[in-house]
Amino acid sequence: MRTHAHWAMRCLRLHRFDGNPLRRRSDRIDTVIVLVSLMIFMAFLWPAAGLGRQVYAKGLQAELAGPGHRQAVVAVVVDPAHGLGWRPRTVRWTTPEGSPRTGQVVLPPSTPAGSRTQVWIDGTGRLTAPPQRHMKTVTDSAVAAIAVVGGAGTVLLLCLAGARGLLNRRRDAEWERAWALADQRWRRPRQA
Repeated sequence: MRTHAHWAMRCLRLHRFDGNPLRRRSDRIDTVIVLVSLMIFMAFLWPAAGLGRQVYAKGLQAELAGPGHRQAVVAVVVDPAHGLGWRPRTVRWTTPEGSPRTGQVVLPPSTPAGSRTQVWIDGTGRLTAPPQRHMKTVTDSAVAAIAVVGGAGTVLLLCLAGARGLLNRRRDAEWERAWALADQRWRRPRQA
């Protein structure tokens, strides 16, 4: 905790507007760049939260199960297993309205003909994917929000590093000029 507080106080002392005559113009520009970057980063939090909320709402739609959406029914495997590996097999099931249907489902080779398996059907009685789990909905929405914030943060950090690199190059040039002037001013005359 002490190290984080120490680091934060050091950053605040480095980037503040005060009347210190030792602060150069490039230091003040650096402070402005850091503050603008921080404000832009904070502005990206709102769209990230909105995107996370939108992904969450779509995930809740994918979770819907029950009459009219998706429901699990028991199907009977019709054809015998052929060869090794998971293969599409024909299954037969009855819709909630009572009409028989057939379709293809991928099953393991150990599933014999006549065995029962669970399949998911939509509101019209056709095969569909099982509903999405709630944990996947939560994970997808968190990943979407974190991706927006992380992408914005990465771009801002790269821009900040580039700007600081340019400012440091300018600071070094100013420093060299100041030392050259000091060297000329303080140099002793040569003795003959």
